[in-house]
Amino acid sequence: MGRTSKRAHAPGSAVAAAQGTGQEKQRGTRLYKAGIYARLSSDQDMKKNESAEVQIEIAEKYVEDWNRRHRDKIEVVGRYTDLGKTGTNFDRDAFKQLMQDVRLGDINCVIVKDLSRFGRNYLEAGNYIEKIFPFLGVRFIAVADGYDTGADGSNTGQMASEIKNLVNDMYAKDFSAKAKLSLKQRREEGSYVGGLPPYGYEAYQEGRIRRLRPDRNTAEIVRVIYELFVETENCQAVADWLNKRRINPPSAYRKSGEVYCPPGTEYRGWSRGAVERIVKSETYIGALVQGKTSLTARKEENRIRKPEEEWVKRENTHEPLIDLKLYKQARNICCKIQERTNSHGHPTQGCPIEENIFDKVLYCGVCGRKMTRNSQVQEYVDGRRERREGYFCLNSIGAKREHGTVTNRISQTELTDILSVLFQTEFATWLKKQKDYVEQGQALVRQKQQELEQKLRQADRQLLTLSEEEGKKYMAYRTGKLAQEEYVRYRLWKDERLMELEKQKSQYQETAKNLKQKGETYLKAVRSLVKLKTHKKLTKDLVEALIEKIYVYPGKRVEIVFTYGDIWTEGVK
Repeated sequence: MGRTSKRAHAPGSAVAAAQGTGQEKQRGTRLYKAGIYARLSSDQDMKKNESAEVQIEIAEKYVEDWNRRHRDKIEVVGRYTDLGKTGTNFDRDAFKQLMQDVRLGDINCVIVKDLSRFGRNYLEAGNYIEKIFPFLGVRFIAVADGYDTGADGSNTGQMASEIKNLVNDMYAKDFSAKAKLSLKQRREEGSYVGGLPPYGYEAYQEGRIRRLRPDRNTAEIVRVIYELFVETENCQAVADWLNKRRINPPSAYRKSGEVYCPPGTEYRGWSRGAVERIVKSETYIGALVQGKTSLTARKEENRIRKPEEEWVKRENTHEPLIDLKLYKQARNICCKIQERTNSHGHPTQGCPIEENIFDKVLYCGVCGRKMTRNSQVQEYVDGRRERREGYFCLNSIGAKREHGTVTNRISQTELTDILSVLFQTEFATWLKKQKDYVEQGQALVRQKQQELEQKLRQADRQLLTLSEEEGKKYMAYRTGKLAQEEYVRYRLWKDERLMELEKQKSQYQETAKNLKQKGETYLKAVRSLVKLKTHKKLTKDLVEALIEKIYVYPGKRVEIVFTYGDIWTEGVK
């Protein structure tokens, strides 16, 4: 239904004057519909919140006195309050609503306690008071400053408003500099000066210092997030795990106080970025890193990122949720992901990196560490460019620096040549006895299948028991018989146990699936070996089908552990 009554022309305009002339002349009065505006720079202090009500009471008292002493009447039709908003700009929600009502014609008088509550920006405040409001036919009253643009207004009042606005603007700039200095001092004292506390913590006041302490409802979830990230090396995988269990993200938890989203309600889950912010934050090892960004004087949304040397970092300011070892593991993974992401956009022109066929099987025979791949482009005199690849052990490089020993390294070409000869020698007998291999493999598959079917049935029974028990715990929590802290602890334990069972079940199912394919996979590898005699080229599938581990020793000595060594050797004896 249209709001026709609210689409009247602005009071003071020619049309509005023509419409209301007869009635106002008869009564000899004019009615102003007023909106009272109040503003505070902070909404964290309860006493300051009360002062917003005081501003409104002062304006209302002024209206009462005015109506008793004057023929024109003022009716208060709206009250608008902005908490925690700076006066240096007019990007404020309540002020925008006030101006919207002014434009609709619902408000034709704006009342504030004083000019500083309206705004501390000299130019913008003056533009509203001297240009915008007169154009819209809006009366402006600043009670404490004795400023009124109505019938009693004067040029002297206009000059006073300009002077006060200028003073307010200067005050705002001076206060901004002092506030920044005070903020820096509080950061250096180890006080948490941010807004809402990080997920997993709650804020409390200790004298003049604001500190953090663990939130017993969510602290354990933060630890789970770190452990899952180190295990999966994927932020999205962690987010999916949290979303599957309907654990509320930080914003939803702050609003509802519920760790888990109740069934039947809309769920807004975790994002990859939310998980990434947690695993990168030093807050969870008991340190505060603050002052990374600053605000411009005019616009709060324009954040300027400071150089790292200007950040304020204080350690041991609160109880850590994550031990340093786990945090360093997470940080190393984050760095590795970033390096991998950066490298994707810079391939070597004309010489792409080939598939790493030894990625999962190649280890240093001295220290047991996985060998690191080294790839570089060799350019020849005739203009040819060729990629040369090899492997080395990082530990052996460090040992060479300290003790002058030989580094453990081998080129991919040398390793491939060694394996090609070894494969043809090792499997020469097996190629002649394929029938014995097939019969032994089929018998083994049947035996393993029966064992796996029994394990799968046992896992299903345990999952059903957990589901029934979780329903009872949830009802106890909802009826108040079980505290949220205990329910959260149980849910985390249950989720961990559920994850273990599902992982076991998945492994059983995958093993059962692979059992049927194992014989075919090996036969495929045998066929690949036959082709290897002519093509002389190893593939990743062939290597992983036949080899569990390759150990490389200094001097290019190689030791092989075959995947089928024990089982299939017995099959051909």
